[in-house]
Amino acid sequence: MQKVNIGLMGFGRIGRNLLRISLNNPNIQIKTIADTADKDNLVYLLRYDSIYGKLNNKIEINKEGFTVDENQIDFFSWAEPSETKWSAQRTDFVIQGTGKPQSRTDCLKHVATGASKVILASTPTTFDEIPIYVPGAHDSSFDFSSDIISLGSNTSIAAGPVLKILDQEFGIINAFISTIHGYTNSNRLSDVVGEGFRKNRAAGENIVPRLTQSAKVIEHAIPTLKGKIASSSMNVPVPDGSTLDLTIHFNRDVSVENINSFLESATQKQLNGHIDFTKDPIVSSDVVGSHYSGIIDSLATIGAGRNKIKLLIWFDNGWGYSSQILNLIKKISDMEKYE
Repeated sequence: MQKVNIGLMGFGRIGRNLLRISLNNPNIQIKTIADTADKDNLVYLLRYDSIYGKLNNKIEINKEGFTVDENQIDFFSWAEPSETKWSAQRTDFVIQGTGKPQSRTDCLKHVATGASKVILASTPTTFDEIPIYVPGAHDSSFDFSSDIISLGSNTSIAAGPVLKILDQEFGIINAFISTIHGYTNSNRLSDVVGEGFRKNRAAGENIVPRLTQSAKVIEHAIPTLKGKIASSSMNVPVPDGSTLDLTIHFNRDVSVENINSFLESATQKQLNGHIDFTKDPIVSSDVVGSHYSGIIDSLATIGAGRNKIKLLIWFDNGWGYSSQILNLIKKISDMEKYE
């Protein structure tokens, strides 16, 4: 791929993961970061990470921003897309990584100030406005020329490709997705009054059910699954390493053996690079740092009756999602030339 200059709008968990991962690819150059938080504090959190450990690259703060291994990264306190100046920064891709849903109107402000493409690292406010890419599910039909692309959610990119190929091969009557997700910074450290009720409870002490749009995101991105899936989610007391419990009712007779065999083969073909397959007895901490959207746990596959199967798919809810964002940028840059 050719070298691309990237600007980050937001330098939270996803933004810092993106920067760490990009250091392994000289063609991915994060040149600009915008965040309203204190620069010194953000750089400190880049250097010292409670999940991924210390970043040993040489980091130095300067007036314009900071350097990583002497590569300059400019830092700005832009709060809104309309405040950005991507043209002056010669930015090819902007990753909107604040974690908040964004409208097409919001994202187009990045384009208006000079960005060639915008990758939305969250679900869009209105699904019909921005195309949602599910890696490995619709690569042959997806319009990568769009100026704004959303990567949806962790669950949608972990479950979507698997549901798509299983529906094509065996036919799905319906499916239920239960995501067991590590806690995030939207959870509380202790019981504190705030928005909602369950979200106000201590994340380290509770299993906390939460609302999710994952089923709607998947159905929108993969219309053949419309009306067939439902989803729920809960946060559990682990900082990283998540899984989804996928219960599927098929149109035809299936077995654990033929489902596992089919999925193992698929991960070496159309799902390669997106979904992995393991025969090892792994647990949540074993997937921390995985770049895959999901890892199918073949030992956990079980069946009931002749046409019901339950799967477990593991994923790193920060690193895996960030890796797939950069894979998307690589894919687009291989299709289009940037100066």
